[in-house]
Amino acid sequence: MQESRMMVMVAALERDQEAERKVVQEAIVGQGGVSVGMPYPAIPTNYIHKLNLHCMADADYVLLLIGTEYGPLTERGVGYIHTIYAAAQAARKPVLSLIYSGERSVHIDRFEQKRLDGLISSLKNGLIYYWHDADSLRDGIELGLENLFETYPSLGWVKADMQPLYQAMNPQDDKLIWQLRQRISQLEQRLKALKSADTPLVPSFVDDNSPWQARYQCNAFREGRLKPFDGVLTLDLSEVFQWASATLLSPTTETRVRALVASRLHDRVLHSAKKAWSGSHAVSDIRIDQSSFDEFKTRLRALGLISFDYHGRWQLTGDGEVIALRK
Repeated sequence: MQESRMMVMVAALERDQEAERKVVQEAIVGQGGVSVGMPYPAIPTNYIHKLNLHCMADADYVLLLIGTEYGPLTERGVGYIHTIYAAAQAARKPVLSLIYSGERSVHIDRFEQKRLDGLISSLKNGLIYYWHDADSLRDGIELGLENLFETYPSLGWVKADMQPLYQAMNPQDDKLIWQLRQRISQLEQRLKALKSADTPLVPSFVDDNSPWQARYQCNAFREGRLKPFDGVLTLDLSEVFQWASATLLSPTTETRVRALVASRLHDRVLHSAKKAWSGSHAVSDIRIDQSSFDEFKTRLRALGLISFDYHGRWQLTGDGEVIALRK
């Protein structure tokens, strides 16, 4: 099946944003999108701006990467990124803004700061996410794109040579066929279980009762000071499954599942931080280690409690629903 791909025009600065642009581009491709647009150099160039306006006209969405600088100005004294935002508004293009909120290592004069503050103020009426490092930027863009795609659905783009085949197919029918195949596969597995006297119909956590070692990173705070903090929590796998089970009754992205589990860890992480750093009173930016989260994912899949659709979204299997609803 040939799926459409969302085109996202990225407006960013060339100077001091190379690593951040790479994170943004990887996230867009990871979400099945196409990243277009060229970064603006420190020296003003109308040619780059004209190319970006063409990219924006074709794009389904516009993404603004806002760092510590306002950027170069057009002949009218307005920043190029600010101009892209105004053009996107006029063209009714959905806009996602990623705004830097960390410490500023580069000093800028008060006039440029005033322009930057004015731009950020105008962006707050739309969809915005704040970032302060690569991890928070990656989380922000993944959540932002998911929100953008769901709130403002678009037809997207397909390869020209696949267009006739794509039009001849009904996407809804194709999706229904895929779901029916998944359900048939589940029913076949349950039928095999019925035929075996030694195999229970519904799996349980008796089959995997070892605890889940959840490694994480966070920021701890004490008297206005911030300290990065690493830790490990020993959790009951069935308890963590119950945290996510209600959400997984419908297809849910892995990013949302990870954020849900991380939010439920807050009180335990705070307790650990207080023990490790006496006097700490708050924690933020809890991030579950990738290898730990992959272990959680594979163990639930091995138990037959979750499955994944063709978008990679999580969902309870029939057996998973039985365990989730019998509590």
